[in-house]
Amino acid sequence: MSVLADPKIATSIADVPDDPVKRRREMSPRTRRVIVSAVQAFLVAGFLLLWEYASRTEMVDPRFFGRPSLVWEAFQEYIPSEVNKESLQATFAAVGLSFVVGSVLGTLAGLILGLSRWVDDVIGPFLVPLNSIPRIALAPMFIAWFGLTIQAKVVLAVTIVFFILAENARSAVRSVDADLMTMARVVGLKRASLLWKVVLPSAVPTMFAGLRLTFTYSLLGVIASEMIAATQGVGQQIVLYSSSYQINTVFAILIELVLIAIVINTVFRYAEGRLLRWQD
Repeated sequence: MSVLADPKIATSIADVPDDPVKRRREMSPRTRRVIVSAVQAFLVAGFLLLWEYASRTEMVDPRFFGRPSLVWEAFQEYIPSEVNKESLQATFAAVGLSFVVGSVLGTLAGLILGLSRWVDDVIGPFLVPLNSIPRIALAPMFIAWFGLTIQAKVVLAVTIVFFILAENARSAVRSVDADLMTMARVVGLKRASLLWKVVLPSAVPTMFAGLRLTFTYSLLGVIASEMIAATQGVGQQIVLYSSSYQINTVFAILIELVLIAIVINTVFRYAEGRLLRWQD
């Protein structure tokens, strides 16, 4: 007779308490988030204190490395200034245009490549070589073509966004369940209906993740173009303050960009969660 078949023994085994070590290791998601946030805050505070100490004792040259307390003063002085407002307006006007144009063109190209094997065989091999060209190397050429205008910044950023979204959309279409595609064709869905009713609903989550990434790259592309040559913009301000050794103000501008990126990424995540609720 099996030991576990005895009801008394089985009941006694069931009454054995869980391993206390295992219980201690398990924590609620909220507790985990609190602990992670506390550790992150500790690391940031420790880094800032070490940086402040090293700058004050001149372990590092404050002219080149700045100082957190002076960065905060520069931040409070620079952010409300008219120069900052004009620079942000110039930069994000170019970022918005490049993001929209690059996203639309890249997504359409990716969908075509993903849906048409023939087009992918002809055009696909050109994507990797073209995307491998350093965009910074193209910036002087764009400036020569378009001058110190918003068009030069937009074109440079579009060349970055386009290839990211094209590859992202192509991969998203190719990742659609083959059985689902077969069933859709069996029930008589043609190319347009197949795209709207099967391909896009399945590929949208992957493409939306790519959109969040490309906004960051459009910002990087515009700022890089402004750093090379521009009449105004955040990148131009970074070069101006760096060349005059106002490193604390440079750090203040970088912090501002980080905060803006965090806010925009949060908005994208919220919109993604709202738009993709149907998947739950």
